[in-house]
Amino acid sequence: MPEKTIPFKIKTVEQDYSPRAEGIVLEGLDDSIEISITKEFPTPGYDMKIKEIIEKDKGEFEIILSIIPPREGSILLQVITYKTILIEVDRYHLGNGPYTFNYKIDNF
Repeated sequence: MPEKTIPFKIKTVEQDYSPRAEGIVLEGLDDSIEISITKEFPTPGYDMKIKEIIEKDKGEFEIILSIIPPREGSILLQVITYKTILIEVDRYHLGNGPYTFNYKIDNF
């Protein structure tokens, strides 16, 4: 099966200092799926973006993340932070479930 890029809409991007579980959480809505991706970082200077979502196989998807580190020499608090991106994907683009989502970090 050739890989297919899946369109998505970013709903929110949050940064928090309270502990959160890293990973992916799915919530099914009527016509769409909300996907929450959370990563832990050693300081608040990191940024996280979603480059694309690729369908690897029927029902199996990979979210390609880009992690941007703080600028070299930046003065930052030494506190663990959690970055969460909430996106929405129309079920039309996913096909019939069940769905499996994984993420891969690609900074190139």
